[in-house]
Amino acid sequence: MYNKLGEAVLKTEERMEVGVITAPDAPHAEEVKQFLGHKGGNWEWHIERCVTEALDALETRFYVGKLDGHVITNIMTVEHEGIGILGHVFTLPNQRRKGACKGVMGYQMEDFRQRTGRALYLGTGYNSHPYYIYHSFGFESVFPESGFMKYYVNEDFEKNYFAPAPAEPKSVEWHDWPKVTALSGIVGWDALRSLAWDVYGPTNMEGGFLDFKHALETEDAYADAKLLVTSEGAIVGWATVSRDGRWQPATAVLDLFFHPNFADAVPALLSAVVFPDVKVQCYVDNSAEQKATVLEAAGFSCEGRFKNQFAYQGQDYDVLVFGQR
Repeated sequence: MYNKLGEAVLKTEERMEVGVITAPDAPHAEEVKQFLGHKGGNWEWHIERCVTEALDALETRFYVGKLDGHVITNIMTVEHEGIGILGHVFTLPNQRRKGACKGVMGYQMEDFRQRTGRALYLGTGYNSHPYYIYHSFGFESVFPESGFMKYYVNEDFEKNYFAPAPAEPKSVEWHDWPKVTALSGIVGWDALRSLAWDVYGPTNMEGGFLDFKHALETEDAYADAKLLVTSEGAIVGWATVSRDGRWQPATAVLDLFFHPNFADAVPALLSAVVFPDVKVQCYVDNSAEQKATVLEAAGFSCEGRFKNQFAYQGQDYDVLVFGQR
């Protein structure tokens, strides 16, 4: 479905129509796929599917600017229950420097607020030109000097969203995508959060979640994932298991991350994961004492310690290896 939102006057005095395509939308499917066809990989996999079919309860919107009926710029959001990721910001090369993207974003942000949106996340280069465009619309760095940015409609979003509540495990669904990013964006907790998703510290999960979702759907025998969801719908923990191709015979790697308010629910999360019939190892940085305690209680034992295995934000970390056969 396409809805016209209004018009924006470009620096060239051209009047650009601004609208939003809410996926799935068969009439605009080919136009969207062609406009964003350069994305490739799993980005293309998501775009091709979302324009023709519902992906669980995930809301995918393409905010577009049109001149003479043709799309010249795009901003995509993927959302669920007011939590979203903003991405695929792209303007045709011959239409740049006119203010087209900024013209679309003004309508997009207002539409997000009007739909009772709560939080948006995005990734860009820190201190870049796009960074300051996003900053002008209320986005700020998740942590200092970071291009991972957040926008909260209400300043107390994170406090309220992660407030203690009953939580239980669930399987991964498409609409978990933005909420996993809200979890991965918390500051001041474990440094090593996921080897499979390459998550060190607060991280935008725009790409990492999509890659793992693809692995789950392509029936990798080693892949499983469960999420911890509260009674209020917040994703507050993940446990994923995937093939660790570095070793022979085969082993699997478990990645575990959770919000500190929900440690008591993590044993149930681990119990819900289907482990392959091979050795499973979990790598834990030396600051993650609560994670180590949970793993030991679940039957994992510490098999070794790598000294100064990685550095994050100027600090060296040891990595403890917990194993279960």
